[in-house]
Amino acid sequence: MELEKFKELHARFFGKELPQEVLDSEEYEAYIDAIHEDEGCYNWATAEKLNAQGFAYESYCCLMLADKVFQSIDEEGETKYNDPEVIINKWDEGLYGIPVHDGSASMVVINYCPWCGARLAK
Repeated sequence: MELEKFKELHARFFGKELPQEVLDSEEYEAYIDAIHEDEGCYNWATAEKLNAQGFAYESYCCLMLADKVFQSIDEEGETKYNDPEVIINKWDEGLYGIPVHDGSASMVVINYCPWCGARLAK
């Protein structure tokens, strides 16, 4: 999908409660497919979301890592613990890890980004 068309659809669909007939439309399906299948559309939408939240994603190796780290913090900027939706954390010491959902703050430290393969700086 052309990025300009995606931006137009994003403005129409994102963050809105949509009626079922819109959710069932070919346009909405194409919009959702573009987010999941078109890297340019995904990157633009993710950058827009992170910018709107004031999250400095530029310091991360890729937008996917930045988005997953953003999803791992609460409204106060603290790391979420015991949330099964969280798949990666970044600690203040600069360590990245995959949380072990066992009721503690355990994690498996990782040295490379699971999405782009870049070495993660400490």
